[in-house]
Amino acid sequence: MASRVKSEKNPEKEEHLLARKQRQELKEELVENFAQRPRMPGIRRRIITFSVLGGIALLVIIFGVFVLLPASPSQPHGGIAVGAPAQNFDLPIQGGSGSGSVSLQALRGHPVVLNFWSESCQPCLSEVPYLRNLYAQESGSDAFRLVGIDQADPRDDIHTFGQTYHVNYPLLYDAGSQVNIAYGVTSLPMTYFIDSSGIVRYVVPQQLTPTAMLKGLAAIGVVVK
Repeated sequence: MASRVKSEKNPEKEEHLLARKQRQELKEELVENFAQRPRMPGIRRRIITFSVLGGIALLVIIFGVFVLLPASPSQPHGGIAVGAPAQNFDLPIQGGSGSGSVSLQALRGHPVVLNFWSESCQPCLSEVPYLRNLYAQESGSDAFRLVGIDQADPRDDIHTFGQTYHVNYPLLYDAGSQVNIAYGVTSLPMTYFIDSSGIVRYVVPQQLTPTAMLKGLAAIGVVVK
């Protein structure tokens, strides 16, 4: 009886052995096919790698040019564009030199430097000594007219500021901020250079430097000696 059971189990064992052998053969065949598959040449891989890195570097450069670099001084953020007529205004003098009011239309025939400022703006205060000294140097030749416009400070503060710092050009008060809005003043200081025909020729939407000032004056036909 035992002999019969043993003989009946042998075929089942042989099937298991056969299946195991087939799996082993399949595994060996897959390994061999993988080893023999065509591989990408090393030079081609390097070319693709360098191309990808080059593309990333180009995107970084483009991002830097259009986002990170400061805006050109001659391009204001809104307001009146270079080459366009300057918006006329008539504002009262609250400090500095002169009395009454100043109309931009009345200054036609003279190059005009229009400086938007505030007493609470530190870069604006840093500009004042330079503007005052330059205007004193050039006022004898009547080369251009310099005007400051303030809309952020009380009237009396503008008058006191003009006296304290011996400002030698008119400081106007834009009570309703209409002139600031018309000229697109969103940050201070901002300076417009307007030629004798009333056309905007240069704009500096940040603190003036001697280089920017000379470029602006040159754009409206004024050469500082």
